Amino acid sequence: MCIIRILVTIGIVVSFSTQATAQTTAPTRAAVDERVWVILNNIKYDKKEQFDDVLSNEVMTALQEYRNPDDEKHALNLQATKGLRVLRPAVMNEDSTWTFIFIFDPYIEGANYTIGRPLRQKYGEDGAEEVFGRWSECFNSGQELYMVNQTDL
Repeated sequence: MCIIRILVTIGIVVSFSTQATAQTTAPTRAAVDERVWVILNNIKYDKKEQFDDVLSNEVMTALQEYRNPDDEKHALNLQATKGLRVLRPAVMNEDSTWTFIFIFDPYIEGANYTIGRPLRQKYGEDGAEEVFGRWSECFNSGQELYMVNQTDL
């Protein structure tokens, strides 16, 4: 089913950390030969604002508040969240689409990289379907997924 495929591949475990101090600590990045997951989200030309809004205000909220009942899994999810970067497009692509990029650096084996469970926990089954529907209608050609290894270059 298309929804399941997108749920599995989107995996947007994102964190906007707020700190009490002005100092920020650099997140841990993948060491040489460790895996990094890069996801390109190809968004329709007229859906950039909608995608950004759903991502920023609904998906991210659900992910930030998600609590896996398994403490070990929850710890892995927190690690994955800490290593996520979201890049917003600065210019439109030549084909009039927009590309949002998610980088999980490093990729944490065993972490949750789906949005389904967090959306259901936050919004309930019907609410999650509604949010996911608005999210999905933004995609032009789905996602491109790249599992890569960090180099020493």
